[in-house]
Amino acid sequence: MRPLRIDLWDLRIAGAAMLGAAALAQLVPGQPGVLCPLRRLSGVPCPLCGMTTSVIATVRLDGAAAFAANPSGIVAVVVAITLLLRPRWKSAYLPGWAPGVALVAMWLFELRRFGFI
Repeated sequence: MRPLRIDLWDLRIAGAAMLGAAALAQLVPGQPGVLCPLRRLSGVPCPLCGMTTSVIATVRLDGAAAFAANPSGIVAVVVAITLLLRPRWKSAYLPGWAPGVALVAMWLFELRRFGFI
């Protein structure tokens, strides 16, 4: 499988927006988060379940809560901060199999967290 070339500009903008939203979410009473459509309709969590909670907890420096919700949120925050600190990086290459493996790992974590496996 060919490596995937990733343009880091869009990822950098999305990362900055994510960090800003996570920082501002602390000001919203109750922090409703985002309801997962798959989990709401079927009861089965998706691979991204818990990401909002995890990212907000990571920004608050609450690693235990972030890891419990979805460890990938910690990775997302670290990648976002790294990209913001390295503006000269224009692109990156990712093995073609990596996104699929990451999604499967995330989904297995969520299925285990919600007691499906």
